Amino acid sequence: MLQKLILISYLLLIGFNTMAQEGISYGVKAGVLFNSAILPDIAINTNISSVLNGDEVVKGVPQYADLTMNYQLGGFAKYEDGFGFSMLETNYTTTRIHDEFTFRTGIFEEVGLTTLDRKFAYLDIAVSYNLYLSAEKNSYFTLGGGPSFLVSNTGNEHPSKTDIRAFLGLGFKISESVFIATKAELGIAEVYKDSYIHHIIIPVSIGINL
Repeated sequence: MLQKLILISYLLLIGFNTMAQEGISYGVKAGVLFNSAILPDIAINTNISSVLNGDEVVKGVPQYADLTMNYQLGGFAKYEDGFGFSMLETNYTTTRIHDEFTFRTGIFEEVGLTTLDRKFAYLDIAVSYNLYLSAEKNSYFTLGGGPSFLVSNTGNEHPSKTDIRAFLGLGFKISESVFIATKAELGIAEVYKDSYIHHIIIPVSIGINL
């Protein structure tokens, strides 16, 4: 799987270089991401493992997984049109869904119980349009989405091989060649079939135009 990922990244970089010769700029980006997940109403079915194995879930008020920190690496190509720019990205993204609650066993002692802890890695392909917010073109608003392909995961369950992410965000130029950007991404597809679990991802990345 790692060899396939390296090959895909290499082919995309060749494509970016070809487009750059036609007036489209390209670069690399890296950053941290904060992620959580929308979970089913665990007050109705407290055993999330049973949900992942196909047991019925009754829809209710959604719960949210704990906030965790992971990372993202990628490359991009963009084309400016005066009002903003279109961007094509490919990213290697790691995520984690962790859910833990605490309860008291005595007067003072608290015990934590982990109900779900799974890690995932995805290859993301994202397309966005980025609208400049000022005449100086040093800030922009982002709207976009795209597919994410599962590369690896932990656990005995079988997550969906493809997720669809929709996102919006903001970006700021630090210099002519460096920018910082953040997005709020929601996984539209369920992480596990019929589980009602969806990724929530907030990457904060630094990009460098090459």
